Amino acid sequence: MTQAITSYTITCSRPANYGAVLQTYGLNTALRNMGIDARVLDYNPDYYWKSSQPLPIRLIRNIVRTPDLSKGRKVFGRFLEWYIPMSSKMYKNFDDIKADVPAADVYICGSDQIWNCKNKENGKDDAFFLSFAPQGAKKVAYAASIAMPEIPEDQKARYKRLISDFDAVSVREPSSVPMLESLGIQNVESVVDPVFLLEQKDWNVIADDSDFTPDEDYILVYGYNRQKNVYKYARKLAKKMGVKVYTIGTAIEDYTLDQDKYFWNATPNTFVNLIRNAKAVVTNSFHGTVFSIVYNKPFHFFTVKQTTNSRMLDLLASLGLADRHVMDNQLLENSIDYAQTNERLEKLREKSLAFLRDAVIPTAK
Repeated sequence: MTQAITSYTITCSRPANYGAVLQTYGLNTALRNMGIDARVLDYNPDYYWKSSQPLPIRLIRNIVRTPDLSKGRKVFGRFLEWYIPMSSKMYKNFDDIKADVPAADVYICGSDQIWNCKNKENGKDDAFFLSFAPQGAKKVAYAASIAMPEIPEDQKARYKRLISDFDAVSVREPSSVPMLESLGIQNVESVVDPVFLLEQKDWNVIADDSDFTPDEDYILVYGYNRQKNVYKYARKLAKKMGVKVYTIGTAIEDYTLDQDKYFWNATPNTFVNLIRNAKAVVTNSFHGTVFSIVYNKPFHFFTVKQTTNSRMLDLLASLGLADRHVMDNQLLENSIDYAQTNERLEKLREKSLAFLRDAVIPTAK
């Protein structure tokens, strides 16, 4: 009997964020479904939890957000502990990993804005470019998300140097392919977000472990930055439908928003279950949109007021859902014919799984 291939993935697994931990679960589970002994490098750099705001604002923020951080670390940490095989050691920075690299046949960097150096610190961190991997080790990028309109000029040489020795490179946004090709990186493929590697029945396993049981009809709002237009739209839609407004998030101040029930730092299981049972989803979140599509829910998508919208608009365009982008306050139809979208998604899923399989298990056909 041949010994299983071992892999370690580094991704944004530790932020107290639903998309972060669920996409981590998606990729690791897909790898394990292929028979790979797949684990996640437990990487928890300080910049996940620090703000770049001026000192007075940081001090106030630290006081206000203490309940969020305390509850969030517990809830999201427990999900990782229960559902995802992690490295035995937690690493705090690149040097930490370099000093004690866990042995594996394949090292993978995956998804969730790991190569964004404009809005995130991730893209400035060599750890997310697998620079710690031993000489000669296999290196694979799965759905690496750049989530920038372009790679900054002062980063182009660095990106080329760090990515050129990968054995296989894939990105999440189709618009990122020409960015890397312009640096001379060959054979870059576009693949789906790790959440899409699993099907609805697979995510039901997670949703079924939630302690939330719906007893009334509701629409779900999952939003960033407390964008007033998102919540105003949601209330207008809920009134038209005669249902309640539920929201989910990780910030305690969101209790002040216009809603009927707020799920503060609920488990990732409840996040999936809330979407599964919603009559509609109103969101400016990438993964709020992704899970709406997994569950074939009518969703109403708003852009975020920052420069990471390419990943969201690329997704909608690739699945024929560009008309779900709310451009003004006019309500969209609360129905979507998912037949064609599901066909497109199935083809993209198969292509993405084939990329991953061939990259990690090169003899597989």
